[in-house]
This record gives sequence, structure tokens and C-alpha cells, in this order.
Amino acid sequence: MPASPVYVLVHPDGRAEWGDQISTAEKALGPHGIGRAFLTDDARLRIATSDCALLLREEYPANPFASAVLAHVAGIPAQVAPETRGPVALFGYDSRNEWDSTRPLSDDERALITEALSIAGCTGD
Repeated sequence: MPASPVYVLVHPDGRAEWGDQISTAEKALGPHGIGRAFLTDDARLRIATSDCALLLREEYPANPFASAVLAHVAGIPAQVAPETRGPVALFGYDSRNEWDSTRPLSDDERALITEALSIAGCTGD
């Protein structure tokens, strides 16, 4: 894990990668544009995924690992988590960062995300 990760990328096979350059994660999301949303209404975390992942179902496999991670971090039951497909990035958001809108994840956020990755059965760094 980088010293100051700004994101974790969860792949459909359960691999999780931490990184410090959101552009690296964005490349892994696919060629069909990037959709971003806040994890919860009051969250300082955002989600990034392919804009077309839910439509191009043959190209973007289901990602139950990301659904489980996002549900745990958001504090909702995994059974009601929205469907995710393809790689999904969870990142620290800072609207004042004009370059890429990211910020390093806090120690508390990293601990919660690490716990969520473990609960979801993810592997990786």
C-alpha cells in the first residue's frame, strides 16, 4: 500500500489495489467513460466506475466484492447494496483539489476500508 493512498480499486475477481494516482484507477475502469457518485450523502468518499458497466453486461462482469465493500463502508446491509459491475474505485474526495479532486484517505478511512475488504473476501496489497 502506498504511504498515502487516495483510492482502493476493487476488481470483479476480488483483487484490491491501493494507489495514490486516481488516473491509474480510472484507466482500469474501462474505455466507456467514468461515472462518479458520493458513497453517502454526507460522505467524504466517492465511487468511480465505468459509465456503461451496468449496460454492457457482457463486457463488465458482476462485482459482488465491490458491492460488499461499499455496503460495509456506507454502513448498510450487503443485501440492499446496489449492483456493481467491472472494477470499482473508492476514493477520498476533496473539491478544493483542482487537479484531480482527490485527497489521501484518513487513517480511520483506511482502517474501515481494510476491514470491509477483509469481510468481502478481497485479496491484494
